[in-house]
Amino acid sequence: MIDKMTDQLLQIPSTRKQAGAALLAAILIIAVSLSVLPFGDQRLITIQAFLPAFIAWFLFADLLTAHMLFSQYRAAGNLSILFLAATYLFTGLIIIPHILTFPGVFSVEGLLGAGSQTAVWLWVTWHVGFPIGILSYLLAGQFEKNKPVNSSSTWAAAAMCVAVLLLVLITTAITLFFQDSLPVLVDQGRFTKLMTHIVGPLVWLLNISAALLLWAVKQGRTVLNLWLTVAVLAVSLDVTLTIFAGSRYSLGWYMARVNSLVSAFIIICAIVYEVNRLYIRLAKHQKELLQSREELYTLNDELYRLSQLDGLTGIANRRRFDELLAKQLQESEASAQPFSLLLLDIDCFKAYNDHYGHQMGDRVLKQTARLIEDSLPSSTATAARYGGEEFAVLLPDMDHSQTLHAAEVIRAAVEKAAIVHEFSPAAPYITLSIGTSTQNPQSKSANRMAEAEILVKQADQALYSSKENGRNCVTAYSSAMI
Repeated sequence: MIDKMTDQLLQIPSTRKQAGAALLAAILIIAVSLSVLPFGDQRLITIQAFLPAFIAWFLFADLLTAHMLFSQYRAAGNLSILFLAATYLFTGLIIIPHILTFPGVFSVEGLLGAGSQTAVWLWVTWHVGFPIGILSYLLAGQFEKNKPVNSSSTWAAAAMCVAVLLLVLITTAITLFFQDSLPVLVDQGRFTKLMTHIVGPLVWLLNISAALLLWAVKQGRTVLNLWLTVAVLAVSLDVTLTIFAGSRYSLGWYMARVNSLVSAFIIICAIVYEVNRLYIRLAKHQKELLQSREELYTLNDELYRLSQLDGLTGIANRRRFDELLAKQLQESEASAQPFSLLLLDIDCFKAYNDHYGHQMGDRVLKQTARLIEDSLPSSTATAARYGGEEFAVLLPDMDHSQTLHAAEVIRAAVEKAAIVHEFSPAAPYITLSIGTSTQNPQSKSANRMAEAEILVKQADQALYSSKENGRNCVTAYSSAMI
């Protein structure tokens, strides 16, 4: 799941809100740049610390962007992402010899034996390499449409990094060792020849073309392409301002460096924003998942409870009774303790329903169940609805005499409640007939199901005997009933 999220991080379709934010950013960059353009050649004070600070931030942003894009390539396997990562790696690395050879930063002429044209030609290389990388990204994207590439290669990424490093080294070597053969673009710190020489317009045209093609092909449909378009636009304005700046440390020159920083940071900001947004969504989904899980557990508990309890009376149902009977018989046999069963029947309940109605009958069933449960002799005893107006009570660890006493307590509790029943021959109120059966610890059976059936049959015979003896009484099973 995490890999899938990583795969889709920058391929997420852009929303209207994101498109609006990108449009606003683009308008702001254009507006500020155009407002500066007429005054671009105005000379400002030379801030010696500006360029090193700018380079440090630019280097940090481009290399971090390259790292994240390489990570995207490893996750998604898109060749186009690999080319884009290489593009940002190139701009991040080419800036190093550019600052080292820039006059007046580390030395008057620049380090590495730099000449007066070395730094500007490295700038040209930087601003030619970036749009070429963008065009390569677009071409690779078209190639992927015809032949999708779904797997990444560590070797391909490593080879691309080595190729970029070699390109930077070769370019730097050319600008250092063949500087006398390169056309003059800067004369005494002024860029006038950069505008009149074919190099300047070609660099500008290349960047503008990359920006227009990127928008025409991708149209900002994904988060990456949306903000990449803004980044390329910023680089194009960087070139525009630099050409018209006239000289270093002019208003246009400073503004061009600001646009370079915007282009460097805009992708990393988009990545951080999307990571944060996805994290918030993930946290929200995690919270919803936990809530759903808790609700599911609650529903499962409720379902289990409903499957074990009688819907009307709220005590154990017949299914639960059968399970507990088999289980407690096994436990009593293992512990060598007696086990007893009560079967209880509401006397003349049919007559009650016929005369008082079924709703009143249901009320009596609920009241009787509550009275039986409240009269149980111990926490281990269980009351259950056996069927119709019949109830059952499981009494583990209770012998014959204890069972009779427990049954009598229950019978008396129901009788004492005096629930009116004018049509019962036993009494003018609801009463119970009860039959008991006890299994002694000595009696063991290999067939536990048959053992349970025998116990129920014996209690039923005792209950029948209570009915025969006038109802509203307790009868214990004896062998004489056979």
